[in-house]
Amino acid sequence: MRSLALIFGLMTMSAAAQEQVMGVLKDGDISVGVVWEAADSGVVGRYKVRNAGAAEVYVFDRLYRTAVTGFRTVDPDYAWHWLEGDGVFRVAKFVPQVPSGTKVESPEVAYARVLTAGGVLEGRVLLAGRLDQDLPYGAAPPLAAVDKITSIVFSVGYAEVDPQVDANEIKAGDEAVLSLPYGWLIGQQRIVSAEPQALAVPMQR
Repeated sequence: MRSLALIFGLMTMSAAAQEQVMGVLKDGDISVGVVWEAADSGVVGRYKVRNAGAAEVYVFDRLYRTAVTGFRTVDPDYAWHWLEGDGVFRVAKFVPQVPSGTKVESPEVAYARVLTAGGVLEGRVLLAGRLDQDLPYGAAPPLAAVDKITSIVFSVGYAEVDPQVDANEIKAGDEAVLSLPYGWLIGQQRIVSAEPQALAVPMQR
C-alpha cells in the first residue's frame, strides 16, 4: 500500500478533513465500475463513474501524450498502468505527484470532466494485447513483468468542484476538457477504484 500511495501521490489528509474543506462531497458518493475485454489485438476497459452525492465533481480521466516538440495531445483512451503484487495489474487515470528530488518544468496533470450530482460519466481504456508498464515521469515499474497477470483493477482521481478555482476549458477533439492548477489538484484529489476482475493476459518481457 505504501508504494501505491507514493505512485498516486495522495495527500495524508483524512476523509473527514477533506469533507470539512468543501462540506458537500462525502465518502462513498463516487464509485466506478469497469467491464474488461481481452483479445490478442488488445485489452479494452469500459468504465462508468457514478456520483450518488449532492456535489459536482471533477473526474481526472483525460490524460495526454507529449510529442518531442512538447505539444500535448489529449488521448481519452490512455491511462497509466503497472504491475503490483500477486499478479494484480493496476490501470489508473489521475494527477501524479512530482517524485521527490525530481525537477520538472511542467508537472504531469490530468485534464478533467465534470460529473454532475446524481450523474454518470463513461469512458474507455485501451491497452496492448501483451501488457507493458507505463508510469508517470518515466518512473521505473515497482515490479518486473510476469508471464501473465491474474487480475486487473481500474482507479481514477476526482475532486469536488470549487467555483473559486479557475478551470480553463480546452478543446480536445469532439469534447472540451478542463485544466486546473496543479497545486490545487494534488491537494484535493481523491482516488476511487473498481473491484478487481480476474483476467489472465500476457505481459511484454
